[in-house]
Amino acid sequence: MSNTNTVMGWATLAGIILVAAGLLGFLNTSIIGDADNALVRTGTVHNLVHLLTGIVALYIAFGMKGQQQATAVLGFGVLYVIIFVAVLASPTLFGIFSVPSNLAVHVIHATVAVVSLAVGYMARGTSSAMAR
Repeated sequence: MSNTNTVMGWATLAGIILVAAGLLGFLNTSIIGDADNALVRTGTVHNLVHLLTGIVALYIAFGMKGQQQATAVLGFGVLYVIIFVAVLASPTLFGIFSVPSNLAVHVIHATVAVVSLAVGYMARGTSSAMAR
């Protein structure tokens, strides 16, 4: 599998999962939603953020190619580092979220950030080496 396929695959997977999480959050299930017993606690604004970032990831996967795609995945990783740090510092994102984020949310944000940075870095490193 080439790095281009890896970047596209990761962005597709992240996009599908984030869109699904955003939609499922509105159903308020025991897996994701604003119920006290939900595994991943989210509210309306948090669900909208998942939908928006999921759409961005899908655009990266299908609307970009090559170096631009690798750079966009790096940027997506940086965005999720910022989200992770902000939500870690304030589980309600300074009052924007109606439901405080829990440990599962922090783990998900950190995972999306780290994997996006790693995939983007790997893809950029390979394409830079090929250009030499």
